[in-house]
Amino acid sequence: MDNRNTLIGSLLIGVLLIFFIFYSNKKRTEEETHKPRKSTTQTASPELKSADKSEQAFIASSDTNAQAQLLNDSLAAAQSTAAFGAFSESSQGESKLVVVETDFQKVTFNTKGGFIQSIELKEYKTWDKKKLILFDEKNTQFSYQFIAGENNIVNTSDLYFVPSIEGFKIKGDEKKSISFIAKAGDGFIEQKFSFTGNSYEVDYNLHLKGLENAIAPNNTFISATWNSTLPSLEKDLPTERRYSAMYFRYKDSDVEHLKDDGNEEQNISTPLEWISFKQQFFNTTIISPKAEIKSGVLRTAHVNEELGYTKKFSARYTIPYRANNDIKYSFKIYSGPNHFQTLKGIGQEFQDILKLGPDFILFSWIKYITRFIIWVFGLFDSIHLNYGIIILLMTVFLKILLHPLTYKSYKSAASMKLLQPELAELKEKYGDDQTKIGQEQMKLYSKAGVSPFGGCLPLLLQMPILMAMYYFFPASIELRQQPFLWATDLSTYDAIVTFSTALPLIGSHISLFTVLMTITSVAQAVMNKNTNQMGAQQPGMQYLPYIMPVMLMFLFNSFPAALTYYYLLQNVIGMGQQWVIQKFFIDEDKLRKQMDDNKKNPKPKSGFQKRLEDMQRQAQTQQTAKKKK
Repeated sequence: MDNRNTLIGSLLIGVLLIFFIFYSNKKRTEEETHKPRKSTTQTASPELKSADKSEQAFIASSDTNAQAQLLNDSLAAAQSTAAFGAFSESSQGESKLVVVETDFQKVTFNTKGGFIQSIELKEYKTWDKKKLILFDEKNTQFSYQFIAGENNIVNTSDLYFVPSIEGFKIKGDEKKSISFIAKAGDGFIEQKFSFTGNSYEVDYNLHLKGLENAIAPNNTFISATWNSTLPSLEKDLPTERRYSAMYFRYKDSDVEHLKDDGNEEQNISTPLEWISFKQQFFNTTIISPKAEIKSGVLRTAHVNEELGYTKKFSARYTIPYRANNDIKYSFKIYSGPNHFQTLKGIGQEFQDILKLGPDFILFSWIKYITRFIIWVFGLFDSIHLNYGIIILLMTVFLKILLHPLTYKSYKSAASMKLLQPELAELKEKYGDDQTKIGQEQMKLYSKAGVSPFGGCLPLLLQMPILMAMYYFFPASIELRQQPFLWATDLSTYDAIVTFSTALPLIGSHISLFTVLMTITSVAQAVMNKNTNQMGAQQPGMQYLPYIMPVMLMFLFNSFPAALTYYYLLQNVIGMGQQWVIQKFFIDEDKLRKQMDDNKKNPKPKSGFQKRLEDMQRQAQTQQTAKKKK
């Protein structure tokens, strides 16, 4: 049950990556400044020639404020023309909000930038029952950058887009689209978003038309910048940080993620199929079905001092561009819950953003056991019972599934107990010669037909399930804000006592399920005392079964209530199972007779036993040689 090596203290949050390019027009401005002036009203540079008509209106006006305003407008128009080139018309306007509602989302667009400003998930609330805003303009920005005008960088976040309609509301299988267009001379940039009423996916298309002269023809790519400081949505901020990370998938390859326990920056040179800003129970992901997300930089950083946020992520990447009259890009945007089946239905291994096992390659197979548990959980979930009852049923199911191993374990322990008198005689006969004692013990086990590992191996085989449960419960959005008994939310700790100041080891609360888990663990250790003879053989280890549960209590105190409740059930059902097996299924007289028969008719030694005996003989030979020296 020891999952301590898999725990990660605090999640570190992404640092914003900004690649800023600036080309100065200072030299050209200085040259124009040195040209002879025809009059005091002549403009200082050629860019202002387009303002002549406005200047005449200014002279004709008798209102001083109006004159100043007209002059400012003229200067702004001239500067806009220089900076934005063909996009100068779209560089001025008024920022407006446009709202689209589906069954699941309330999406707010801003005409300045023409992109999503915020998303509210209508079916969910934050831990304190507020609207769940996945992101908004305060913590998230997305835009494109390209070279246009007088070799200046144009950022779509500075352009004003015109919406095709003033928002809408759809339900069920209804489908509807909205476009945002920024004009550039005879061309335009169009960002089109297509919604389905009962889906968290949005089809997103970027359309560039007639821009072969507006965008510098030597451009081979367009940059995209996506920065986000993820807001805290859950009760336990440290746990939320622990399960938040930036995930991505290379084309036709495995899913990877940036470090979830430190700062990291990773350069991307291979096409990506998607980039996901993933939190404990929700995510926002940009998906490119054609893997048009090319080279870039992904970054995450840690800012623990920002208590209202979990992590900071930054993704700067490119999409290919060629000087053409008509270019289209197809993407998808997923903003919704981390529900395994929903994510799996999207494809491209998207469900792998759920951390279902350790990253360490030797234990990566644990995720397949976790997926089996997800299947079992879904089977019981279809009955629509309280999730506390579902966890109980699932625990009973797994206990029944593992019963043959459990029975073998207790039977082996009973056999070892019957051999204790003979093992004690060996110790008395050979004294401190541990090597000789070990050899004779193996001979005794072999003759009696008892495996010394019979009691341990089945328990070790159950460890992967316990490890899988450690990953399953914190990742299960189904448990989020689901009550059971005194626990108001099975996805976080069930505090029955809280402290104004955090105490050493305990923290700022006491979890009741964790306390009960500890008590039953100690009770189980007491119950095992008469069966497991390790304490008698190794006096230094006799108190360990009682010390470990208490140590784990401090560790588990902040774990999700569902997890500690499951371990509590494991202990209670396990003690009941042990009592039934020992009471009704294990006959010591029958076992003793079977071992006596085995001694009379010993079975051939297995290859493992032979190798073990050879190792013991070599150890004894080396020990004898040392004594002679």
